[in-house]
Amino acid sequence: MFRAAFRRLLAIDDPPERTALAFSIGVFIGFSPFLGLHTIVATALAFLFRFNKIAIYTGTFINNPFFTLVPIIIASYAIGAFILGRPLRIPDEGLELLKNPRLFSGDYYRLLFVQSWGIVWTFAVGAMVLSVVCSLLAYPLTLRALRTYRKHKLTRSNTD
Repeated sequence: MFRAAFRRLLAIDDPPERTALAFSIGVFIGFSPFLGLHTIVATALAFLFRFNKIAIYTGTFINNPFFTLVPIIIASYAIGAFILGRPLRIPDEGLELLKNPRLFSGDYYRLLFVQSWGIVWTFAVGAMVLSVVCSLLAYPLTLRALRTYRKHKLTRSNTD
């Protein structure tokens, strides 16, 4: 599936720099902590900046929920925990809340929010770092692939 999307990315007629930029912005969105909003953000940016939708969506959907979403979430949390100096596990208080839910208690939900905030914050910090790093890597790699592909395609068409 990703291979087919990448082939479509190579066939885009936009300048390689613009296509690589759209793809890398998509990668940034795909690794961002705003789970559930990736497609909306990608669509808004594609229309706002007139990016090629195939390029930005290909980058955004690098976090395919069936294959890569869970490893990305785990990596994001691990990076965030490392940066913030937190342990890689859920605090005991949070585990206790999950083991013994009191669904009809307002106090339970207040405690759940307080306990989950540390996990969400850790994940968000790690996801933003991962977003920046991966998008910065995606731009030159994609630009190089696009230029190589177009150069090869031009050479092939000149020999025909």
